[in-house]
Amino acid sequence: MNIDQIDAELDKHKPKHQSIASQYGVMGLCLGKDLHTRLKEHALKERLSMSKIIKTLVEVYLREKYEKF
Repeated sequence: MNIDQIDAELDKHKPKHQSIASQYGVMGLCLGKDLHTRLKEHALKERLSMSKIIKTLVEVYLREKYEKF
């Protein structure tokens, strides 16, 4: 059995791209019952995903925090 040949054959079957989740990670977040309910109600009302709201808040926070002159 040629191990190098087997490894080369297996490399052909490896995925070319990583998913965004495996590339950048997925973060669990515990908001607590009240905050989760409020966020969920707001997201439904505005027809947005809760994750999009959270991501936008983090982006704006970091931009304002570090782009001050």
